[in-house]
Amino acid sequence: MATAAPESDDKAKSPHAEEEEESEEEDSEEEEEPKLKYERISGDLREILKRDGASCIAANSKLMIIGTNWGRIHVLDHQGNKVKGFHPHSGPVTMIDMDDNGDYVASCSHDRKVVVQGLYTLENSHNLTMESPVRSVALDPNYHKPRSGRRFVVGTNKVTLYEKVMFGQLKPTVLSEGSGPARAMKWCGQFLAWATDSGVRVMEMNTRTVITLIKRDHSLALPCDQYPPHLCWPDSRTLIVGWGDSVKVCRVRERASPLSKVSPGLVDLPPYYLEIVYMFTTDFYVCGIGPLDEHVVVLAYNKQTDLSLASLGVDSRRPQMRVLEPLQGTFEEISKDVLGIRCYQEYKPANYHLVSLVEDRQFYIVCPQDVVVAKPRSSDDRIEWLLEHEKFADALELVETSREVHRYNVLTIGRMYLDHLMAHGSYQEAAKLCTRILGSDKALWEEAVVRFNRVRQLRVLSPHLPLGQGVNLDPVVYQTVLLDLLQTDHAGFLQVVQDWPGHLYNVSFVINAVLETLARNTNNLVLLQALAHLYSNIDKHDKALAIYLKLKHKDVFHLIGRHNLYGCVSKHVMELMSLDINSTLDICIQHVDIVEPKNVVRALASSQFFLYKYLDALYEQKREESQPFHGQLLALYADQDRSKLLPMLLTSGAYDLSHALEVCQSRCLTAETIHLLSRMGNSVESLRLILEEEQDIHWAIRLCKEHDDADLWNRLIEHSLDKPEYIRELLNNIGTHIDPIMIIRRIPNGLEIPGLRDALVRILHDYDLQIQLRTGCQTILAEDGSNLLAKQVSIQNAALPVYGDTVCAACNKKVLSSGNSTLALFGCRHVYHEACLSEGDLQDVCLVCRKDKKKLFLNA
Repeated sequence: MATAAPESDDKAKSPHAEEEEESEEEDSEEEEEPKLKYERISGDLREILKRDGASCIAANSKLMIIGTNWGRIHVLDHQGNKVKGFHPHSGPVTMIDMDDNGDYVASCSHDRKVVVQGLYTLENSHNLTMESPVRSVALDPNYHKPRSGRRFVVGTNKVTLYEKVMFGQLKPTVLSEGSGPARAMKWCGQFLAWATDSGVRVMEMNTRTVITLIKRDHSLALPCDQYPPHLCWPDSRTLIVGWGDSVKVCRVRERASPLSKVSPGLVDLPPYYLEIVYMFTTDFYVCGIGPLDEHVVVLAYNKQTDLSLASLGVDSRRPQMRVLEPLQGTFEEISKDVLGIRCYQEYKPANYHLVSLVEDRQFYIVCPQDVVVAKPRSSDDRIEWLLEHEKFADALELVETSREVHRYNVLTIGRMYLDHLMAHGSYQEAAKLCTRILGSDKALWEEAVVRFNRVRQLRVLSPHLPLGQGVNLDPVVYQTVLLDLLQTDHAGFLQVVQDWPGHLYNVSFVINAVLETLARNTNNLVLLQALAHLYSNIDKHDKALAIYLKLKHKDVFHLIGRHNLYGCVSKHVMELMSLDINSTLDICIQHVDIVEPKNVVRALASSQFFLYKYLDALYEQKREESQPFHGQLLALYADQDRSKLLPMLLTSGAYDLSHALEVCQSRCLTAETIHLLSRMGNSVESLRLILEEEQDIHWAIRLCKEHDDADLWNRLIEHSLDKPEYIRELLNNIGTHIDPIMIIRRIPNGLEIPGLRDALVRILHDYDLQIQLRTGCQTILAEDGSNLLAKQVSIQNAALPVYGDTVCAACNKKVLSSGNSTLALFGCRHVYHEACLSEGDLQDVCLVCRKDKKKLFLNA
């Protein structure tokens, strides 16, 4: 709650007066930012109101017109300076209205007169005297237009429309009567709304049809002359009604299909109807109403007036401007300002009036001795209020986002916010704010460093200092921050050294300072790490690498990659493997041209595990480079990971077979030994190991099939004669490699062989299938031969064409140009004159082709 428009000022100040009932609770509540600002209109209006009292007002974007209790009408600009004046009435002016263009003014009074006055011309002006006091009048918004009919409506105990007809006469038409005096009236577009004691009626003026009646639903104990209705058209289809303690927001809708068109027998309905969108009851009396965007602005008067607190400066009789958000059946109060109106103690709700300029978003508040204009607060006003209430963050956000701020900028607000944070010890927030407000101003940044250094908080500011992107501070500034961190925060010093580029400060100077500190504490690992980073900044990478290795810190890998120190890896590969084996292997494998494998193998000779890891990775990723070390690798596989040994023996040929055999035999690796023996040609020994060590008849059969050696088969059969299971497998798997009779004849008499019958049946079946295949193949071959022979005979017997340009293969003359000479054609398509062939040459072979074959034979 706030006070506005104090009596002693021309301009309304920011709200300050707070009701102090239940002061302990209300004082603890945070004051809400007001939505409106207020300004008392002065100028000539001040002197006018000293002699007379305002009774009503009308306004547009250019002028405002005040009606007084003495029947005068004053035309003023918005600063209160008088433009014109009239004295058309002898009693208080009850209502004033203007057309849309502001060219004509209509006024009415209790003296029963209605006056339509042109501000710039006397044409179409009228002065009428009614039968009873006139409470309301409304001009046609298009009254200034020549063919508009010059209409206006007068509200007495009846509502009468006057319009200009022939010869300049006014024709009265009664629109409504019998419902009491018309206490308020507003005309917008094609709709006229007026309020009587029974309710509010809305008429469509083109058809002069009442489209709705909004019945009065507030308490009848509120007399209409003391609590009058208030009407406002925000646009041509929206009507806001405030009356007593009730508010209604209505919309004019167009009826989709009038029933009279669908069913002619039914009662005619108007083409429009009124829908009440929002309606609610308030805890105050409505003295005026208007729109503000999606909200409703109400000039309010408290229902309960408590005079006991007036001596404390809190008087509930003061009028209020409330901004409400209408809801279904209720409302939400957005803001509430208590107005410092002159002589408010003497006024009741009927003495207050509110006129709203919808497009200009302004509100004129009128009482007999005061006129105040209310406007939405500008961005500058909002910032001013936020600064007064120390809401610097909101003020800064507003000045950054709004384009309507003129009195403030980001730097001024930001520096005020920075001063506030520093004064309250909020150094972290202040440091973050510096980045936001100081931008690329070198002087401001250096000033901020001095301020933070004064309170010993440079460590807080250091992460936010500019690092050369658009602004470079003096090297001394960065060195000051580093030395402060070196003394107060070693972890922060390390972080800053890692984050800041070395060109910002004198690295050698900082190194000397670090060395002095380390002289007193040689085991400070954090400073050692920072020293290594500093050395790398001045390209002393050998010293940096030595420190990282001493610290066993994994940043050594970043150092190697960042500065291309791969040539040092072979020298320190053992230490690097101990630190991070995966990172070391990645470097060694990816840069094998620099980190030569022979040097790495030599360096890792003392660690079989590390050597195995390196050679294994090299074999998997760089197989060609690993070939010289396959002999070592197979021994390492035999010891470290036997599962990889046999695949390597099967795929690689870059190892010594004798050495590999020795390794496998010494470690009793039978499967690998069998493979090596087989590769070395010792298939007999391989078969023996398979049968005696592995006892795997299937493997033995596969070995015999691979070598297809009759001696191997005999050895396998000899070994299997006393083993029924082996005999059965042999019979099932030998196929056509050997004659099954060789096995069957050598089976000892009386030896029981499980599954022998099935094996024999299978052998016979395979043999029968083989015979069928051979027979089928022979039949196919014979048929194909016959078909090909028939095709060749057909081709040889076919006619051969002879063309006009065909020449004799012997004399090279055209064969068809010599008349009816006889021709000789061969299957090779060579053509001869019969005369060109000697009797001895008349044969079945072409001379040309025979010579070619002879040459081929001799050359061969």
